[in-house]
Amino acid sequence: MTELRIDDLSLKRSVFRKRETSSLGEIISLWPKIVEYAGLSEYEAKAYLSLVSLGSSGARKLSLYCDVPRTKVYGTLKKLIDYGLVVEIPGAPKHFVPASPDDAFGTILNIVKTKANDFKSVVQNLVETYDEASRKSGPQEKIVWYLNEENEIIEKCKDIIGRSKQAVAILTNADGLSVLFNSAHRLLDELKERGIDVKLYSSLDPKTNPLARELSYLFEVVKVEIETPMLFIDSDHRQFLLAKITKLGDEGRLESAIFSYDPKILSIISLLLNGREGPNENSARTGGR
Repeated sequence: MTELRIDDLSLKRSVFRKRETSSLGEIISLWPKIVEYAGLSEYEAKAYLSLVSLGSSGARKLSLYCDVPRTKVYGTLKKLIDYGLVVEIPGAPKHFVPASPDDAFGTILNIVKTKANDFKSVVQNLVETYDEASRKSGPQEKIVWYLNEENEIIEKCKDIIGRSKQAVAILTNADGLSVLFNSAHRLLDELKERGIDVKLYSSLDPKTNPLARELSYLFEVVKVEIETPMLFIDSDHRQFLLAKITKLGDEGRLESAIFSYDPKILSIISLLLNGREGPNENSARTGGR
């Protein structure tokens, strides 16, 4: 029985040492960040982190744990004491304890925060200056993306609709409304649940067309005169997708599309559509939420 108890005690000590070593290793692995942010050397960072994990230690033990050569550990500790990061406990042998990380790095953290806020202000001023200069300058390059695979176009339609936070306006012909309903009806239902304002503009009349009537139970459906085979989605007046629709037998398919997250391009596209065949204040409006 005695041998068994000794073995159990040894096993428990072994497990404890493994956990202690594992925890210490995780702490010491932070040394590159301490070097970067606090300006300490590698040895200084490792010694301080080891003391934080150990609580207190003699120089010899610390050297073994933090992988700092014994010939370097006393010099390293002396520098840490000078920095106010380590306190020496008098005695024989000497022991060392770490200063609280909050006290040790609080000043540095405040300096970094002040610099970050100051730099944020500088960047904001630069942005305002850049925007002002851009308005006065010549042509600007804008990014518009192009898609020519129907499955990619459908996924992008879902992505843009799903990103909406306030309002979605959709302008399309009968084929486009059918494609959109078949591929994204669940997403449209989710918009309703989230309280997003959804307006559908199409040539289908809710009074005579079953699909338009079904949609009018959930959203505002506006009948407009539109012959162009297209699907236009405006999300929050900040991003859009414009797709070309072609006939494949009796069904329509999305042949190609462009999309952009630039509100300025969206405003021009919207102006073009509203001016020709899109929704406007004089459109005959039917249906409700």
